[in-house]
Parts: sequence; C-alpha cells; structure tokens
Amino acid sequence: MHAMIEELASPLLMSILLGSLYCMMALGLTMTKAITKISNFAHAEMVTVGAYAAVVVANTFRTGPIEALAAAFLSTAVLAVVIDEVVFKPLFNRGATSLHLMVGSIGVGLAVRYILSIFADMHNMLIAQTRIMVQLVAVIGYGTLTTLHLWVLPTSAITVVILHFMLTKTKLGKAMRATASNFELAKVSGIKTDRVRRITWVIAGGLAGVSGAFWSIYSPINPETGWLALLWIFASSILGGFVSFYGTIAGAYVVGFAENVGITIMSRWFGIDVAYKPLIALAIIVVVFLLRPTGLTGITLPSIRTVTSRLVREIRAGLKQQR
Repeated sequence: MHAMIEELASPLLMSILLGSLYCMMALGLTMTKAITKISNFAHAEMVTVGAYAAVVVANTFRTGPIEALAAAFLSTAVLAVVIDEVVFKPLFNRGATSLHLMVGSIGVGLAVRYILSIFADMHNMLIAQTRIMVQLVAVIGYGTLTTLHLWVLPTSAITVVILHFMLTKTKLGKAMRATASNFELAKVSGIKTDRVRRITWVIAGGLAGVSGAFWSIYSPINPETGWLALLWIFASSILGGFVSFYGTIAGAYVVGFAENVGITIMSRWFGIDVAYKPLIALAIIVVVFLLRPTGLTGITLPSIRTVTSRLVREIRAGLKQQR
C-alpha cells in the first residue's frame, strides 16, 4: 500500500500541474464560446503564439518568468482581438451561423500556424524551449515538486479568483453574463456589446498565452504545440458544459487527474500502455456528448445515479450485441 502511494505521488503532482494549465487554456475557450458563440479552434494557436513569445523574450533578453508571461499575455491578447475584428466579427455581422464561425476558426488557426512555422523555420526555432531554470523544491514519493508547480498553481488560482470577482461583482461581469445569456436583448438594453466582446477576447487570448508560456518552460515546443493540446482543452471545456466558468475549472482538473492518475492505475493493474493516455480525454468527450451534454453544470447526486445507470445499460446492450 505504501509503495502504491509513493508510485502515485508522481502522477498526482503531474495531474495538479497539467490540470492548472488546462484550466487556464480552457477558461478562455469557454468564455469565447459563451459570449461570442464561437467554438474557436484557433484558440490552440494562441497557446502556441504565447509559448513562442515567452521563448523569444526570455531567451533573447534573459528575463525571468514574469517578463516572459507578460509578453505572452500581451501578444496573444492583441492577436485575439485582431482575429476577431478581421474575421469573426465581419462573419457574425453578416449572419454567419455557429458552424460557419467554427469553420472560420479552423481556417484562421491554420493560417496562424503556418505563419508561425515560417517564422520558426527562419529563426531556427522549429523546436525551442524557454531558458528559465526550474528548480527542485521537494521529493514526494517518486514524484518531484518543482518551482514550476509553485508558479503555475498560484497563477491559476489567482486567475480564477479574479475572474470570479469580475463576473459576480462588477458591471463588466454582469454585462458579460447578460451578453452570454441573450446577445440581442443585451444590445437593445444599452450594453456595449462590442466592448464586452473585445474584453472577452483580451482575457481569452491572454490566458491562452500565459498557459503557453508555462508550457514552454515545462516542455520543448513547436508550431503545433497548441494544436496537439487542443483535445485536452476541448475535453476540459466540454466536461464543464462548454459555457460554464466553474464547470470548466472542475473539468480541467478532472481531465488532468483522469489522464495521469487513471492511466497509472490502469497500467499497474491491467497492463495498459501509458501511450494510450490521450484516449482518456477523447473518451471523456464522447461520454459527455452521449450521456450528459451539459457536462458538470448543475450536476447533483440523483443525476449522477441516472447517468451511471444509463452508462451501465449502454455497456450491457453493447455486450449483448457482440454476443
């Protein structure tokens, strides 16, 4: 038992770290979906741009994490607003549906990714990493607690607290919630929806950039870093109901713990290769869409029992068909 706890220490610490990163990534996606009604696939490229902005600033000017994070936030916030003004808002004003906007976001993401690839190739940065030293703080079982944990966790927690205060205690937050609830009604009520929209993109893009900056400290990056992380970002947001701020926070940590602790337990007990870890995020998306499209939003004990019973019936029916 003691050996099992020591072995789980490493995936637990990794789950907390990645859950915090997924939280910052997915909150921006959820905010833009709730307020602008866009399932923004280009959100992945904002993560990548933030990562490269941190690499350029930290490695060129030999700065610390604060300067790198600031550069990442500013660059992706500006990029997000520019994309909205140039692409999404004109499409929205012409009556584009959510499907049209989603397809447009895929095209924007491809354009940004290839431009970034050209830039990275020209400067020999197709594979790069921020040169900010991560130091060991403590050894817990087989896991290690580093300064990266001490940077990411407080940043994620502070972000959540600030957003909670803004959404519940300020006029801007009320305007955002009103716009998310009914855009047309909010507009005729005198709410400056264009201003709300711009601020939403600043926050969403900035958070994506900050998470990308942390990722560039955690691991080497390339022009497809954000795209490769998109599955986990969408899984976190979808598990949270895709429009729920608090559900997304919970969803991000559920995904983080499920993929790291879950795959460790399955590997130890059932011999499943850890290379199958991405299937957990995919399975979460499929199960949520099939059984509870609203995700964790409004979940109660009776609803848990209902979903569990339905899942058991689906599994039994599948087994009978195979026989």
